[in-house]
Amino acid sequence: MAQVRETIELLVKVLRENGTSKIKAESFRLAKFNNDTATETFWSLLFELLYFCKYGTIDEVAFKAKAELSIEELVVYVKQEMQRKGFLSREFASLPNDMSSGSREILLGFAWLLCKEGLIDKFMESCSSPLDEEDPSFMYEFEFEDMTKPSKQMQTQRVLSPGQKVQHLRLLNGKLRSNIRQLQALQREKTKLQNRVHDSTYGVSLNPERNHLSVMEVHLLKHPELMKKILKLLEKDNERLQNMLSWKDQEEVFWKWMESVLDHKLKDKVEDMSPGRMTFYNIPPDAVVKMESAKQQLEDAIMKYEQIIEEIEEIWESQRSSVSERELDNLLSSINTEISLQRANLALDSTEDILRNQKETRFLLTKNNSKKLLNLSSHISSHVTPQEQSLPAVDIEQELALMERQLERIELETNRKREKYRCQLENLASTVPEAICIQPMSCR
Repeated sequence: MAQVRETIELLVKVLRENGTSKIKAESFRLAKFNNDTATETFWSLLFELLYFCKYGTIDEVAFKAKAELSIEELVVYVKQEMQRKGFLSREFASLPNDMSSGSREILLGFAWLLCKEGLIDKFMESCSSPLDEEDPSFMYEFEFEDMTKPSKQMQTQRVLSPGQKVQHLRLLNGKLRSNIRQLQALQREKTKLQNRVHDSTYGVSLNPERNHLSVMEVHLLKHPELMKKILKLLEKDNERLQNMLSWKDQEEVFWKWMESVLDHKLKDKVEDMSPGRMTFYNIPPDAVVKMESAKQQLEDAIMKYEQIIEEIEEIWESQRSSVSERELDNLLSSINTEISLQRANLALDSTEDILRNQKETRFLLTKNNSKKLLNLSSHISSHVTPQEQSLPAVDIEQELALMERQLERIELETNRKREKYRCQLENLASTVPEAICIQPMSCR
């Protein structure tokens, strides 16, 4: 247990040295048992680490943004960023936005982010020697005016008329343009001076990768009293790297401890699912069978079309370089033709349903008039000769139904052929440059 605490304290030290806010090892223990007092700490830690993954550093802008965001905005932002990175935990996404509970879930999200993004390796990559800096200005402290505070002009601007406000904005725009020009001129001057330093020290180098001294090295030779400050910075970076190397040797202890955190979560989940706390729903067996069947059909359809999509992507990757613009246009037109055919088939299926309904209606009408037809046939049979009576009888209803089926078949076949020939004409027209396919007007 002591080894676990030492490992977690080492992790806390690594995080603190790389710019995160202050966090204690005790917070990890509290989060393991889902104590709400550690919730806010881990939400804040996740926000800072996500900021580091996005911008490569944790600076004052990160702390300022965290201070300006409300509690709900910060939690929603962290949830969205974690989902974008692939952390699709339902329990994490359903945590309350007021930071009132859920410290264990946030701890699991922190461990996932630490492993998935390789944060320790990124911390190592961000370490750089002060001697690698080209500009020695970081060694000096400058005082800048806080531009976020409203000036006297901004305070009096509220009482200005719209015309005066426009004039003031034009004045600020002119000042901004002037400052940008000055910055550009200073940047050019800085580049010229750096080139002069490199040319003057050509042939002398402390770095085998360069054949000249850097501006920082020349500045230190001119001001040797700054060497003490450089040595302190180097010692600080060395200690930082040493802690990260020690973490690499001891991180297995941390991940085993995280397994115990996950075991606690599963244990609490089983207790929550006890018979006294479970909710039962009376679902009919037929509904369950239908749901399983629908699920299986959906999976089969997804697998079917997924394989087709993969085949299309492979064909496209292999043929993309060799396909000309004209062939691509033909391919697109054929795809559109196929889509039109599928749409026409769907329309024909709906037409079949309509005709089937009409057929049922006609059958009912025929059935209602069957008595009249029978009376008419008996009247006709009384005037028929014996030779004509010897001929086989014909069922009028059956003949009418047969003729209706033939009429429906002819209509469907006509519609199919019309759509087929129209698509063929469009495909042929797409292959002929500057050709226009004008469809004939339908005769009603």
